Amino acid sequence: MSGKCPECGASLVREVRRVSYHYKNHTIVVDQPGDWCPLCGEGVLSAKDMASNRRELSDFRARIDGFLTSQEIRRIRKKLKLTQHQAAELFGGGPNGFSRYERGEAMQSQALNQLLCLLDRHPELLEEIKKN
Repeated sequence: MSGKCPECGASLVREVRRVSYHYKNHTIVVDQPGDWCPLCGEGVLSAKDMASNRRELSDFRARIDGFLTSQEIRRIRKKLKLTQHQAAELFGGGPNGFSRYERGEAMQSQALNQLLCLLDRHPELLEEIKKN
């Protein structure tokens, strides 16, 4: 047991439930750990619970918005033979920017998204960027 339900006062139960998240008329169902009320269904989620599927939810939103997913960003960075630190120095986003993009903790800008898509198709253009 993990405390009392903030809605009805019943004892919460620690478990994983299938939860639907909605974004722009799209729905994804994920396994959501948390402390759940067996009576009213209320859930209490810790930061760790919410982090458990952060990347999955971030990638879901990215796909709907036409952005690269965290895995695609990582694949392109590796294709360009850049470390996360080198990529951040070249493209911006701060010293930990690419780490956050690849963990699904931050969304890249549209400009960076387009640049990475272009470099994915034309990796030879990276040398032009490095010159500047």
